[in-house]
Amino acid sequence: MRHITPELTASLFDHFGNPRQERIGDKPAYRIETFRELVEHVAGLSFKNKDHLLYYRGQNDDYRNKANVSTFYPSIYRGDRLSPKELTERFKKLKEAGRILSDLSEKQKIEGHREIKKRRNVQWSILQHYEVCATPFLDITHSLRVACSFAILNNPAEKAYVFVFAMPYLTNRISINSEHDIINIRLLSICPPTAFRPYFQEAYLVGTDGISDKYETKGELDFNNRLVAKFEIPNDESFWGKDFHGIPYDLLYPENDPILDLCREVKILADGL
Repeated sequence: MRHITPELTASLFDHFGNPRQERIGDKPAYRIETFRELVEHVAGLSFKNKDHLLYYRGQNDDYRNKANVSTFYPSIYRGDRLSPKELTERFKKLKEAGRILSDLSEKQKIEGHREIKKRRNVQWSILQHYEVCATPFLDITHSLRVACSFAILNNPAEKAYVFVFAMPYLTNRISINSEHDIINIRLLSICPPTAFRPYFQEAYLVGTDGISDKYETKGELDFNNRLVAKFEIPNDESFWGKDFHGIPYDLLYPENDPILDLCREVKILADGL
């Protein structure tokens, strides 16, 4: 995918340096103390980066590669010593899981099963979001509150991380931008209406266009190419303050979700192959 050079506010420029000379992923995260403060920083970034839509990802940690740079690979490409054989096997499993999902959704008469059957990206999106197997997509959200909730969720550390990414504007529910080599999928528009998880998470998926098990350089698949800023937040209630609150686990991962039950069945069958 194409690397972008973000525009930073004055305070973030002082912290991260000139993004035309240095990469955001090389630097430590910018520390903030409250959700309101985070919203204010993101508002400034949104204004500065008018040519892009900003999306967010919350994580328990700032995962870095051997060069100590923040890295954001889709799950199917993760691993420092990922061999071509292993990558091919991962794609084989993904395609088989997609077939199983398609067959079961049709058999169980899931609303939207025809869409699942004819669109590979819909199959892979559901498999990714319900954590059935590794896929070429990365989970992001358009909700800063959702991202912060994920950053803190099941996190035993005293701090958490929120990352800001710049993506091309959407043109369709599955938007493919050939200039930036990015595919952006709005899960709320393509998932069956009984897939409650993506609706509560305001979920999107991003990947590279022309997805395959072959690439020239692995770095072109890393979404640190689209990183605008990264923030460190405190992992305690003081972050939210009296006016805001995080989204609890049982809303981010609702159990009463028919597609979750379907995907559990898919995972059992796919893992048995």
